[in-house]
Amino acid sequence: MQTQPQMTDTQAPRPAADRPRSTRHGHSCRAGAAFARLAIGQGFYEVAETTEAGAPLAFRVEGQQEWTAIDRNIRDGWAEIAADILLLDPDVIFEFLQTHAVRIGTENDPPYAMEFDTLGVRWSARLLENRDGEVRFGGGEWQHARLGIQAPRDGRERAILILLAAVRDARARFEPHISNWARRIAQGVSVQPVI
Repeated sequence: MQTQPQMTDTQAPRPAADRPRSTRHGHSCRAGAAFARLAIGQGFYEVAETTEAGAPLAFRVEGQQEWTAIDRNIRDGWAEIAADILLLDPDVIFEFLQTHAVRIGTENDPPYAMEFDTLGVRWSARLLENRDGEVRFGGGEWQHARLGIQAPRDGRERAILILLAAVRDARARFEPHISNWARRIAQGVSVQPVI
């Protein structure tokens, strides 16, 4: 008996842990000295106990000053802590789209339109002059964004950045896929004590 191969990202979504979150979760906080260093994918993070009520742990990107509260305890396990860190990292949706947005159409004449399919979510981007762009989901309204002089030359990267700049709820549009992806990446977390 043979089974059909499937992409791991198209498997049935794992139910999210629908537990209430602390109001501090994801917000800036104060923390003590780091006690652990986590390597998650290409990123390195420090973890410490918060010095404020509301969330037991905090993390920061290694080398940065600002701590972010996470509503987790060590007993939840490092993979769950790592998944929460990934989901709070502002670069995670960009990384997700870099690996999951499949270009299904491109126009080589202005306004250089591109169409993408991201695990069943269809969206389009138009690259305009002066590093401007527009994006829409399905046949919806075009939403404008200006990236400025730091916009990348690569059309795909630019399209993703336009999406993130123009659509406030961009991450929610790709759920539960982003959360499931973060959990899979977090399974490879490496933890080192900080002495």
